[in-house]
Amino acid sequence: MVVVALLLASACSGGSDQTTMERELQEMVSNDLAPVRIGAVDCPKDVSKSPESVFACQTEVQGNYFEIQVRMLDAQGRYEHKLKHVALQVIRTEAALSDQISIDVGFDVATDCGDEEYIVALVGGTFYCNAKTIDNSGQRKVEVRVEDADKTLSWFLLPD
Repeated sequence: MVVVALLLASACSGGSDQTTMERELQEMVSNDLAPVRIGAVDCPKDVSKSPESVFACQTEVQGNYFEIQVRMLDAQGRYEHKLKHVALQVIRTEAALSDQISIDVGFDVATDCGDEEYIVALVGGTFYCNAKTIDNSGQRKVEVRVEDADKTLSWFLLPD
């Protein structure tokens, strides 16, 4: 989980403070996801600045919706953020899955998770890849679950 707290002059009261929060979130999330580029962050204009209020801001990553949860910590405008999505580099994800699946099944497999550079997935959500034997004699669909914002993945082979 990525949590960062910052002090704002007066957070979430709309106007320039809202823009300041959006810019700060964009910078923090850009750092969290580097080298992935993100779009402009958009937060609701009518959020409460009361302590413990929670709201979602959104951006775009690789053309996909990406959500950032924000929780106000105090009336001075301090807040923390948590990523609700992750961006996984496809080539690294395929290599890690190929290694894990090969160990579990006892023979070498290659994994294909698509042609995009990154997979954007909801934390707690799933996406699908294909695992095939090196000699192309067999292939199975793999369901991959994103366990947490630290990009911990679990997987299982789906039945034929």
